[in-house]
Amino acid sequence: MSHGQHGVGPSIGVTAGPASDLGEIHNWTDLLYFFNHTLPECHVELSESTKRVALFVLYLAIFVVGLVENLLVICVNWRCSGRAGLLSLYVLNMAIADLGIVLTLPVWMLEVTLDYTWLWGSFSCRFTHYFYFANMYSSIFFLVCLSIDRYVTLTGASPAWQRHQHRVRRAVCAGVWVLSAIIPLPEVVHMELVESSEPMCVFMAPFENYSTWALVVTLSTTVLGFLLPFPLITVFNVLTAWRLKRAGRPESRRHCLLVCAYIAVFAVCWLPYHVSLLLLSLHGVDIYLHCYLAHLLFFFYDVIDCFSMLHCVVNPILYNFLSPGFRGRLLSAVVHYLPKAQPRAGRRASSSSSSTQHSIIITMEGTEPTAAGPHHPGLHFQAPDTSPISAPQSLTAR
Repeated sequence: MSHGQHGVGPSIGVTAGPASDLGEIHNWTDLLYFFNHTLPECHVELSESTKRVALFVLYLAIFVVGLVENLLVICVNWRCSGRAGLLSLYVLNMAIADLGIVLTLPVWMLEVTLDYTWLWGSFSCRFTHYFYFANMYSSIFFLVCLSIDRYVTLTGASPAWQRHQHRVRRAVCAGVWVLSAIIPLPEVVHMELVESSEPMCVFMAPFENYSTWALVVTLSTTVLGFLLPFPLITVFNVLTAWRLKRAGRPESRRHCLLVCAYIAVFAVCWLPYHVSLLLLSLHGVDIYLHCYLAHLLFFFYDVIDCFSMLHCVVNPILYNFLSPGFRGRLLSAVVHYLPKAQPRAGRRASSSSSSTQHSIIITMEGTEPTAAGPHHPGLHFQAPDTSPISAPQSLTAR
């Protein structure tokens, strides 16, 4: 359900026993006691300290890499928004959402290090979880929009679509942000800072129907975050690859591999998270897990949750850095900010290299070079392509 549910120890805030037993619970202390004493009796050797160290390292790595990647994607797409690919608006918004997720990682990292003690107050308890979930849903929904829009544009849309596509995309992006801002509210409103020996930020639904609340929140998260988006992403990416292959494009094999990567990454990041979340929510209410399976799921839920955030690192690579168009715009941005003023004597002494640099800069700005210079086999600059999505390399959403 959420990161804050880590605070209830091994039970992570999901029901762990028969729903009828919850009638004897009158406050959060009873609830925590119930969660922590209803796991099946079996001995499992698992080191919490080792898990905390591993989680700290994972969170830190995802934070550093994801921060750099998504900032680069945002800067490049923002700077080139007027002449980039038609789908760059979805890519830009997805990078903003992924950056929002990445910015919450230091909080989860410190929470894990402090054994799930929450030190940042009641408002931060709710706002941090709200901010995380709003950006999580936004990232997933923008990925769905990108998959659908790519196929619609590729199949030769109507003239009306051609005229109004930019306006429609802006409206869709605004709608995604609004929807993503609303969806987390039922869960976040029940996030509370509870005081025990140490303060913890946990999901605290009404005690009399806690199991129902927990299951409803879990099911809504799974349906909206996976069961609906995954088939849409799969179907429209497969249709896009099929259309490109049927057209006999020489790059169709590369695009088919990219489509497989899009689908596989989404499944690998989110399927384990939702399966474990659903099993833990159902455990003790509708099903009873085997003793060792229950302990393993409770123990590794935090790690699975952390791995789900790898999409913030992989998305910029798949949808930006593998695209020749994006790499060209990135190099253009780098060259744009390099110092261009040189001493006159230096320019006379190295006229050939100067003309080469000049030709690169002009080419990167989208015009033909006016002077021929030595060829550098390692430099393959090209101007951003503003052609429709039917261009083969546009599959990577330049």
